[in-house]
Amino acid sequence: MPDFSQLLSKPLDEVKRPTALPQGTYFGSVKSYELGESSEKKTPFVKVHFTLSHAGDDVDQTELNGVDLAKRQLNTSFYLTPDADWRLKEFLESCKIDTRGRTFQSTLPDCINAPVMLDVVQRLNSRNPTDPPFSEVKTARGA
Repeated sequence: MPDFSQLLSKPLDEVKRPTALPQGTYFGSVKSYELGESSEKKTPFVKVHFTLSHAGDDVDQTELNGVDLAKRQLNTSFYLTPDADWRLKEFLESCKIDTRGRTFQSTLPDCINAPVMLDVVQRLNSRNPTDPPFSEVKTARGA
């Protein structure tokens, strides 16, 4: 169990919002996945979590200066609907996972640690556009 007394005693002056990553291509791997449903429409989804290893040549290195990519995590959600199932299937296949005759349930564990390439964009907060932008995975595919 975490030491909550230590975690909760952190001076709040040290707590800062991380800056959005510069737009571009990033490389990493699949860390984990979780199942959930959207808050508004209750649409089921698979959220895939990624760890980052390095940025591609199209990323502005001056904007990336000082960012430890190993400490940054990104994720993307694949909705589980008849109109969107193909996106998750294509992601799994791009990770070199054989999907023939298999189900999402049997293939998802196979994507853990798979190398990936992520196209990252900066997106404004739709609820408060004056807030700083955040990083969003536009596309994810096996590397």
